Amino acid sequence: MATEVLSKGSTQPELGTFDAPTFITTWNCPYAQRTWIALNEKGVKYNRVFVDLKEKPEWFFPLNPYGRVPTLAWKDGRGTHSLYESLICNEFVEDAFEGPSLLPEDPVQRAQVRLLIDQFGAKVGPAFGKAIFASEDEAPAAGKALGEALTWLDSALDPTGPYAAGANFTLADAALTPFVIRVSLLQGLIGYKVPEGLDRVKAWQAVVLDRQSVKDSIVPPDPSKGWEEQLLESYRAYLASRRAA
Repeated sequence: MATEVLSKGSTQPELGTFDAPTFITTWNCPYAQRTWIALNEKGVKYNRVFVDLKEKPEWFFPLNPYGRVPTLAWKDGRGTHSLYESLICNEFVEDAFEGPSLLPEDPVQRAQVRLLIDQFGAKVGPAFGKAIFASEDEAPAAGKALGEALTWLDSALDPTGPYAAGANFTLADAALTPFVIRVSLLQGLIGYKVPEGLDRVKAWQAVVLDRQSVKDSIVPPDPSKGWEEQLLESYRAYLASRRAA
């Protein structure tokens, strides 16, 4: 059965509670996948709601004025509450719920996890976006910049591993994984070839992709087709619409 996606004109679903919030997402957004992974890691009970970001439901905007995913929402005796922006949501999930800690106890190591997330967002995230949306003339420079960003990531990952910041899965893994998954799809999308080497990145990627929390955040809208195949199709359609505009 295909995944139900709520769009303009739909009825707002009943919101969950603080202990079991509603997680508003899409199947293909890397930012939303960050929070999806964090929720899974912590063992949070949540109600997943897919929305159409092209035809956004009217009820979505009071919960998130930007109409973006991820959004966490719940009701209690004081009213309706919501949070958005992936890294804010992930910090909330870590602080609000029991389960395995996604931050080290040591304050220096905690700061290092947050620094890795911050630097990844400053270096790899923008390079990834530029590579996808580059024109034919811009593609060589954009590809070179992405290669340099991935080389930086290879040096920034903890050398002992197996996870991004060391022996344990942290918020850094939740934040980085969705984007690195998508880098591997760029050859099929724009012909980009990931540079040789990157041994730490490859070893880390293999470990996180085998993590159950990550597997459970990969839900193809059409179960008869693979997630990666449908993700490529969605990106191709998006690129075509941008170029036609």
